[in-house]
Amino acid sequence: MKILCIADIHGNREMLLELRKHADDNAFKHILILGDFPSYHSFRDSGKSLEEVRFVLDSFVDFDVLAIPGNCDQPAILDVFEEYGVNLHGKSVVFDNTTLLGFGGSSPTPFNSPFEMGEEVIYERLEGLLDGVTNDKVVVAVHNPPYNTRCDVRSSGEHVGSKAVRAVIEKFQPDALLCSHIHESGGSSDTIGKTRIANIGSLSNRRMGVLQLDDNVTIDLGVL
Repeated sequence: MKILCIADIHGNREMLLELRKHADDNAFKHILILGDFPSYHSFRDSGKSLEEVRFVLDSFVDFDVLAIPGNCDQPAILDVFEEYGVNLHGKSVVFDNTTLLGFGGSSPTPFNSPFEMGEEVIYERLEGLLDGVTNDKVVVAVHNPPYNTRCDVRSSGEHVGSKAVRAVIEKFQPDALLCSHIHESGGSSDTIGKTRIANIGSLSNRRMGVLQLDDNVTIDLGVL
């Protein structure tokens, strides 16, 4: 089973439709979206932000979609996700013997974006999700990368990921963690113990990933 993974669309409809064609041409049935749907110019406007979410989800109406919010998404995005039946935020799904669980938003940023929360909330929610997993293989989908990896580095060299996400990964050691959020680290991967970390990167920068769930969990990162 293969899942096409995208993130940080930021209102780039041209790139989104190009990705839709790629999904059709390569026989993808499953799409995973790691948040940040609207453009930087409209994300603080709830109406315009949710309009962009609907455009994205309508573009993939023929696919099995799962999604989490990014820090630039409005909290009301969860209502839209529930309406479309795609919500993975604070939830899990099982594919054969692999559990995929999701938690969106980010730890606090200097930008005071709409979907942020404290590190203690992130830790408690993720810990609760992982505590309930009984399957052998586990994949975690978040927006915010874990702290101090190759996946959370700004162009300045500063690590800006979530310490809570890192602590949870160190404790539970899932097979893989998918993230985005830090565009400069898009396409990067790292490991924490046995867990592979992959920053899918921004679709607006043509980046995407493919999560393969077979005997082993693999993640291939690439560009359109």
